[in-house]
Amino acid sequence: MHKSWLLCLFCCVQLVRVSHCQMIGTEGNEEDCKGSVTLYEGSKETVVTKDEDVRVAMDRVKVEGCGCFTLHSKKEGGGMSYFLGRRGEFNAADIGWNKVRSV
Repeated sequence: MHKSWLLCLFCCVQLVRVSHCQMIGTEGNEEDCKGSVTLYEGSKETVVTKDEDVRVAMDRVKVEGCGCFTLHSKKEGGGMSYFLGRRGEFNAADIGWNKVRSV
């Protein structure tokens, strides 16, 4: 019973995070929302604007524009994840790991 309650709580928190994210920086409809994630690996930059697999050992990440993104440690959204729900910069220490395989 305790595990079911924790799973339910986790799901509710995730829904709140995603619904909150939909409101951040969106003025107008979703078609106007353009956001990006830039993954920095030394001097190399990888810019992502939609869900895709990448292979980056990132030093830092910058979120620009509107929308929400999630970093994943495995391809196709698998493995560990880190929710980027606001604009700004994040480093590997903030995230807790540095090998990003999908956004």
